Amino acid sequence: TKTIDGEGYIKPINEENLSFPSTSGGTKINEIQVEEGDMVEKGDVLVELDKREAKLNYLQKKNALEKSKISGSKNEIEEAELNLQIAEDRIDNLTLKAPFGGLVSDVYIEEGNYYENGNAVTIKNTSKLKSEINIEESNFQEVSLGLKAEIELDSLPNSIFTGKVTEIANEADNSGGTVTLPITVTLDKTNKDIKINSSAQVEIIVREVKDTLVVPITAIISRNNKEIVLKVVDENETKAVEVETGINNGLRIAVKSGLSEGDKILLNTFAQGSSPESAPSFGPGSGIGSNMGGGRSKW
Repeated sequence: TKTIDGEGYIKPINEENLSFPSTSGGTKINEIQVEEGDMVEKGDVLVELDKREAKLNYLQKKNALEKSKISGSKNEIEEAELNLQIAEDRIDNLTLKAPFGGLVSDVYIEEGNYYENGNAVTIKNTSKLKSEINIEESNFQEVSLGLKAEIELDSLPNSIFTGKVTEIANEADNSGGTVTLPITVTLDKTNKDIKINSSAQVEIIVREVKDTLVVPITAIISRNNKEIVLKVVDENETKAVEVETGINNGLRIAVKSGLSEGDKILLNTFAQGSSPESAPSFGPGSGIGSNMGGGRSKW
């Protein structure tokens, strides 16, 4: 399997810091209906500010509209209607509601205090989780939306989670002198207790070859634009065999032709120098690999 690797952290699929419109002089915080750690549904009321002044303003605008309907011009009536709509919006803006279902992770205000500006509550949608990684510039053209991924967590070392690429940044990042591209991988649903901000190792599966022969990449010798392996023909003799290779993952490489399942090869050809045809003899324990380090595999 050809993969693109990266490291990131587990994040909720959506996270939002919620606030009220700024108020001059502050507005009293009447009621906070949630605590940190609460789960809420979309539309649930989280916080309410004092509405008395806003309601008074609404009634004044409503009375002004009624008077304009009796003796006002068309423009005066339209102005009064707009003022009433604005007054109604101000009342609505004094109630903070959940824009989506999720976890209340932070509450920054206290009942009885006065709110002027800034964050009031942070809510996180933990129904799905994601991890953002940065890939190297050489891999930009290989990644696409929908590619499958595997995720491992240090906090759950015996589990492998699956997911897919759901977002690719429009712009690369060149900070720090290295050009990278942010990629978002969304995890498939799981019943495991995955903690937010856990470290994650992500492998994006770019290409996958099933039911093919694979060998360690160290078994391949490149010579005169040909790729060669040293095939064991008897206990003390090897033969240079030309092979056709496919994709690799940095450790193992697919062999399309030139070998058969069950062949034995020399796993590490580095010491053979420039003449693989005249490989030295060797005995047991000298680095012969049977079934090519994995045989016919999906990897």
